[in-house]
Amino acid sequence: MGKKKKAGKPEPGTRDVMELPRLLTKEEVAVYFGVSPRTVEKWRFEGVGPSPIKVGRHLRWTVDSIKRYLAQQGANVA
Repeated sequence: MGKKKKAGKPEPGTRDVMELPRLLTKEEVAVYFGVSPRTVEKWRFEGVGPSPIKVGRHLRWTVDSIKRYLAQQGANVA
């Protein structure tokens, strides 16, 4: 008979496929909203707009944070 596989543990050499959130740059957020990158910076300092996360020394925005922001503004986001 063959060997039994242990449940819950991936076999060596295989990768679990995990979907990670897309991280957007300040410039990409600005293009999406039709504003300048400086406006996105201003929103951050004023505490408005979608919330960024810090990745090392870099700020990035997730698609979910943008959707949450739009939902708070009353926008219909699918």
